[in-house]
Amino acid sequence: MEQSKKSAITKEKILNAAENEFSLCGLAAARVDSIAQKAGVNKQLIYAHFGNKENLYSIILEKVYARLGKYEENLVYTNFDGDATVKKIILDYFDFLVSNPSFVRLMLWENLNGGQCVGDVRTNLFSGTRNLLCKGIEMGIIRDDIDIEQTAMSFNLFCFSAFSNVHTISKLLNKDLTTKQELTKRANHIADVLATYTLKGDRNL
Repeated sequence: MEQSKKSAITKEKILNAAENEFSLCGLAAARVDSIAQKAGVNKQLIYAHFGNKENLYSIILEKVYARLGKYEENLVYTNFDGDATVKKIILDYFDFLVSNPSFVRLMLWENLNGGQCVGDVRTNLFSGTRNLLCKGIEMGIIRDDIDIEQTAMSFNLFCFSAFSNVHTISKLLNKDLTTKQELTKRANHIADVLATYTLKGDRNL
């Protein structure tokens, strides 16, 4: 195997192990020894490729936000089609969060630590949602009196809260809200609420 390919494979193993370690432990408690063990490499390779733990953590944040960026990019190129498009924003974001549990945990750690590292991340956060809302306003389907920034933020945060609080609420209600059925029910409810808020007059659901 070529050295460059071997190096790329090693880096990917380290990144996958680091994402797991950081999402479970946060930056402060994560251990390079543990990352090395999970990746099946000597920890000196981690320092050789990434410098230090803090730099590796920043790269992981970039990596998970890049996945979110692809979700937003898909929305940018989506045609606006009334309430179906409003619901698509929610349902697609739920799919993203279901497929990326480490993203949820990493964001919880970052919030606990005052967003100490996420500020350096390059992201197109809310760009797709904002773009679709603007398209809807231009077409006369979305209310033109809504605050685009606040509404786009609500789309994001309503969905995120369904995952960030799901374990505590499940315990308190004695009901497993992590099942596919319950998450689908929650996604559809949020989609209905936000479609009703954003759509004009008799277009409301």
